[in-house]
Amino acid sequence: MPPQPHRRPLLVAGALLAALPLAGCGLLRRKDPEPTQPIDSDSPDADSPESALPTASPTQCLSAEEAAQRTRPSPPPREEQGPEHEALPGEHLSGIGLALLPGGDRIAASHTADAIRLGEAETYGTVIWNTADGTILEQLDNGLVGAIAASPDGQLALAGHVSVEIRDRDLTVQKLLTSGEDEPFAPRAGSRITDLAITADGSHLAVLGADGQVTLWRIDGEACEATGPLDTDFETVTALALCPADGTLALCGPGGPVELWDTRTGERSSLVDGVPGRVGGLAYDADGTLFIAAENPSALYVLTPEGELSDGPEHDQRGPFWVAAASERVAVVGRRNNRVQLWERESDKVRELPVVPGVTGRLVFSPDGGTLYAASPGEGVVAWSGGEQWRQFDLP
Repeated sequence: MPPQPHRRPLLVAGALLAALPLAGCGLLRRKDPEPTQPIDSDSPDADSPESALPTASPTQCLSAEEAAQRTRPSPPPREEQGPEHEALPGEHLSGIGLALLPGGDRIAASHTADAIRLGEAETYGTVIWNTADGTILEQLDNGLVGAIAASPDGQLALAGHVSVEIRDRDLTVQKLLTSGEDEPFAPRAGSRITDLAITADGSHLAVLGADGQVTLWRIDGEACEATGPLDTDFETVTALALCPADGTLALCGPGGPVELWDTRTGERSSLVDGVPGRVGGLAYDADGTLFIAAENPSALYVLTPEGELSDGPEHDQRGPFWVAAASERVAVVGRRNNRVQLWERESDKVRELPVVPGVTGRLVFSPDGGTLYAASPGEGVVAWSGGEQWRQFDLP
């Protein structure tokens, strides 16, 4: 058993430390740059509410047949180009899309349209790699560059700016959730759906839209219906995490405690009181432990499945954060940073991993916690299994 977490500073010489958020199940009381340099965490985030163009969350559900009538967005005519369609050399992936498929032998990320604008590619959208050797297995020309989620049975949810594809294990489209608007052309076409989570039984999907609102969708069988947006106390939701054990949905945002919601009923079940500062990241472990990352004061917090909250280590980064947890390991990085921090809970030690050149995007662990994957816009999918460097996968 890991030691009881406690508050203490993280002493790592010469390093800018990343925050460690912690997320898990359980209900409380009921309530109605340079590669070698740290990235400036004050830099604007292209997918943050402060810098994003207004975008609608999905409100409609299309059948597979209806979805097949839609085509992926294509570049506008040259005379209609504007700053929102400018390409950035070396921007290979969207940093917000990354998900490990069941079994851990495949991983999906979102290839941006920058290469199309530069004449270096003919497709963009979801890409799937072999995690063993980093080779590309599939390239889906669906034009979706937002968040990605996978259920244990292999169901995939692939998001763009205003829509979400639901695909089965064979990557066949089953449904399309849409706002009724056409999917805009990337890469600079405004904000994206920033987070997705599927319940373990594949029956419900949580969608954090580019408008900062969360909608719950029932997507099992022929059903396809939405609940929401959820009536949270946040002006905008920053991050969400879904408990694999019971489907509890944790939400965080500026100006309030973490909220816990029942995905089956669409009702708020409780609040996580006792976390000072502003929460900017969440992650659940397989056992239902919730990890919470906060700033001002900057520290990590741990919520057990039984609802007990305790302090974790301090940190000195600013949120929001990308967080991943598996097998007594927690990894965290600021969303505009490149130095990933790893907390080994069994030994209660923290270390800083090798620097990822550029910005580090979403993080995800292998099922055994032995390998950590990241979606780096500049480097593509990278993996760390120990040692002094990250392994780079093939670029699309």
